[in-house]
Parts: sequence; C-alpha cells; structure tokens
Amino acid sequence: MTSPIIKSSALRPLGDGPRTVALIAPAGAVLPERIEATCSLLTQMGYRPQLMDHARARHRYLAGTVEQRLEDFHAAFNLADVTAVWCLRGGYGCAQLMDHIDWQHLPDVPLLGYSDISVLLSAFHARGRRALHAPVATELALLEQANGVTREARAASMASIASVLQGSAGHMAVTHVAGPDAPVEGPLIGGNLTTLASAAGTSGALHVPNGAILMLEDVGERLYRLERSFCQLLASLALGRLSAVCLGSFVDCDTGDSSIEVMVQEWLAPHDIALYHQLPFGHGEHNQAWPVGRMARLAASGLDWAPE
Repeated sequence: MTSPIIKSSALRPLGDGPRTVALIAPAGAVLPERIEATCSLLTQMGYRPQLMDHARARHRYLAGTVEQRLEDFHAAFNLADVTAVWCLRGGYGCAQLMDHIDWQHLPDVPLLGYSDISVLLSAFHARGRRALHAPVATELALLEQANGVTREARAASMASIASVLQGSAGHMAVTHVAGPDAPVEGPLIGGNLTTLASAAGTSGALHVPNGAILMLEDVGERLYRLERSFCQLLASLALGRLSAVCLGSFVDCDTGDSSIEVMVQEWLAPHDIALYHQLPFGHGEHNQAWPVGRMARLAASGLDWAPE
C-alpha cells in the first residue's frame, strides 16, 4: 500500500517547479537500501531523481575517492533543468573537496544538506550562491518509517524546504538564554559545530559577515568535545562580527551534570554576545530548513528571516 506520506500534498520538499533533482554523496558512504528508498520515494512524489554516477561508491568510510565525489559534484550542478542538488547524507569528507571545486563552471543551483555539508553551505554563501541548511535526501526514508509525532515532525521538516527554496519569509521559535536581549539583525550562518571547528584555518573556514547570527547543532558528542570545538571555532572568528549564537538540537550528546547552554554561555559572556536555544533544527526529527546567508531578525519573539 502506498505510504500516506507520499499522498500528502504538504510534502513537496522541492516545490512545484522543474522536477529534476540531482542526488550526490559528497561525504560519507550511503547504504544502498537508503539510496533505493530515496529514489523510489522521490519518483512517487512526481520528481525525477538523478542519482549521480558515483553516489554508490565506497572508499573506506567515504562515498568514493575525492576524484569521484568531485566528478559527481560538478556534474550535478550542470544537469539540464535541475531544481536543486540534494546531498544524500553527511558524515565526513566535504572539506576534502574545497580546494578542488571549479566555481567558475558551477551554475547557480541551490545546494541542500546539513551536518558535514555545513562546510559546503558556508562556501556557497561566501560566493553569493544559494544554500539551504535542510534535511538530507535519505531522511525521506526515515520519514516513511516513522510514526505518530515523530512522523509529523519529520514531515514538517521536509515540507519546510519548499518555502525556503521559493525565497519566502520564515520563522523559528527561540528561547533567550543569556546576554543582550535587544533585537539584532544579520545574516544566518553556521551548521554543525564539530564540522565547522575542524575547518577553522582552512579554505573551508566558516564565512562570517558583519552582524552574523551563528546557528549551531551537533550529534553524538561528549560535552568536553563540544567545548573543545566551540573554543576552537570562537578563537578562529572575529567575534565582533557575531551578533548572536543560536543553538539547535544536540542529539545524543552526553553532557553529564552540565549542559551545552551553560558551557556556551560561559564562553560568550566576556564578549557580550546574545545566546538563544531550543531552535528546531539539527539531527533528529525537528530539522526545519533555513537559508544560509539570508538576512534575519532575532528577538525573544523568534527568529524571522526576510524573503529574497
């Protein structure tokens, strides 16, 4: 029987424009069954999934060699009538591509993903290209398998992609933790904390414009590792350019008797930078899409980004 999710008119993650979507694996290797399920679900939704040639490849824990992943990356953006380039998963490996991307021959097609994809999203932002911090494509399979409130949350997260792709205004609920509580405005940046910290000092370092609102999330890390990454990231940035830090989910992160909020607050306090948390993005069922680089307003009433 066809899944109810497939029937849902709300689940049009890429909108109603051109139907071709390129699927790439620029980082970790992807399970074959996840690939097959993702392509099948996209087809049932009326899309034309174009799985790139090396998406099933494996080199150690990576989705192929650097050369294979680069070939797929460049080819995906040059497909005819492609709506978006959607990463199948994160993992590790995107930073290996940074010094080899041929930006001059890369059409302006939006890139979708999160986690390890954060490095690429920031690079796109730095070059004025469209990038969405959004669920990866294989999470369609997780959505199909989910039930109850988890299913509803995953469906809402997938459905949020379309409005961001269309350039619409958006909103996320927030909770103020510490620091100045006056409204601030600036471009949205960030992504996975561990990934961004590891790229500090390299060609994939986080792009930080003035007034930036730094969005962070992570998964499966002990608190001391999160602190190590946060200190590394902060030390690599011009802190005067940050207007606020917003924390999404930190799934399966062992924080012991402390919390990620307390740790981050301690390091931000000397710099008088506002801290907010409980934003609905990151690893897990609540992963609302947001536009990297889009101007936004942050206040106790929420995070609101302007239309394009």
